[in-house]
Amino acid sequence: MLSLSRRYLVASLVLAVLIVVYYLHYAAGLTEPPSGRTPQGLALGILGFAAMLGALLYSARRRFLSRAMRPIQVSTGARKELKERERQALDRLQDVQRKVLRNPNLDPKALRQDVKQVLKETRMWRYLRVRISGSSRQGVRLTVGRREWVGRLEVWYYWHLMLGCLSILLILTHAGFRFDNVVAMLAFVCLVGVVLTGILGYFIYRFVPPALTQIEERVQKTPEELREELRAVNQELEEVSRGKSPRFREIYEREAAIPGISLSPSLRWLWGPASIQRDTVRPDRMRLVINEIPAAEQEDFRKMVRLVFQEEKLEVSLYPQLRYDYLLKIWLALHIPLTAGLMVFSLIHIVSIWYY
Repeated sequence: MLSLSRRYLVASLVLAVLIVVYYLHYAAGLTEPPSGRTPQGLALGILGFAAMLGALLYSARRRFLSRAMRPIQVSTGARKELKERERQALDRLQDVQRKVLRNPNLDPKALRQDVKQVLKETRMWRYLRVRISGSSRQGVRLTVGRREWVGRLEVWYYWHLMLGCLSILLILTHAGFRFDNVVAMLAFVCLVGVVLTGILGYFIYRFVPPALTQIEERVQKTPEELREELRAVNQELEEVSRGKSPRFREIYEREAAIPGISLSPSLRWLWGPASIQRDTVRPDRMRLVINEIPAAEQEDFRKMVRLVFQEEKLEVSLYPQLRYDYLLKIWLALHIPLTAGLMVFSLIHIVSIWYY
């Protein structure tokens, strides 16, 4: 069975072939080069603009719908009752899951009836989504998740990708593969930029968020928490090293610069390493120089060493998270302005053609 991404890829290829066949068919009957002013070219242009608007709806679905919806006021008693029904539904669905694990060759139709009965009796069909995949021969799988408003976001995303890519072909065939005015050319350049950055974004969102999740699970802290802890460690280091001997200060300032990576965002992060390696010889170096510190300051020096190691550990954990977050921000800084430019130039082109 094809995955969701492959289904949309196949659908996109089929639609692209149909668009090209239609274009070749109508262009073959023309005595002059095809253009957007012919009825067929106008129809392709309308479809191309509709595809761009359809792709734009994904952003509205993701960013604005949740803000625009009115907050649902639920009393404390109703909330407790809903939680109890959810718990009952999940317990019963777990029983169905165990049944599937014991016998993967169950009839999917009978299984769907069991799941529908559970959701109906617990009145959770509006809140829980249960997917049953596979067959009685290959084995049945049960997936339980929360139902999303206005459809699954993943489905919206693949529509967004498919319509965005097809809009290039529709606009090219609309214009007969040539552009006669500057505004139309600028709109097409923005469209190509939007689609290319969209494809880049597909790969970024495919690899970066999982990597961020792995890092956060490993350190068990968010970037904000790491930054706050790093700030506290730096303040304590300054207090410990204040008023100490020149040799103490020299060692502190030298070691404080390691691992020597700036945590301030820069374009160098785009091609820099995804992680920093810790200085493995630092512990031995610290043990050798402690005898150079006056005896009265050695206890503070040991505390400084512990804090320096803690600072290094925090920086090594924080850098990949900041770098991945920076990649996402750079991508958005390219994709969103190009999208805005595309819509502005497209509207100017439509208005100018309509009136002039």
